[in-house]
Amino acid sequence: MPIIPQPVARGYPLVGRWTRMCPAFDILNEMVVMFKDSWRVSIKDVLPEGETYRLLKPKKVRNVATCITFHDVIHPVPQQNTQTVKFRNAKWACPNQAVTPHTLHRLVLDIMGEKLTDFESSRQLVQSVHDALVGMYF
Repeated sequence: MPIIPQPVARGYPLVGRWTRMCPAFDILNEMVVMFKDSWRVSIKDVLPEGETYRLLKPKKVRNVATCITFHDVIHPVPQQNTQTVKFRNAKWACPNQAVTPHTLHRLVLDIMGEKLTDFESSRQLVQSVHDALVGMYF
């Protein structure tokens, strides 16, 4: 169970995943972890991000963090779920815009990265990009 800091209000665009990340403290393992909160596309064939991490773990994919836990936040009050998809065919809605339903998804990773401005050298930055590419493509 992580302890998460108070949220910081920011302006976000009307569409997108609204991804928010912050450090959190894992009480059970006594370590700093990364808490991620985003709206994922709710389509049957699209896996939640946490599930993707779970599938990568036994394959021993290099340079991929371990997902400690993940879940979708399903609100009992329907008004707190995304509503945009219900209005995609309304007369006042923009035509030809693909709108998909979204579900709030949260996950906790076992590593907390650094800000891109906090690298000690350009070599460290390039090595980080290299490691990310290795994790994605190899």
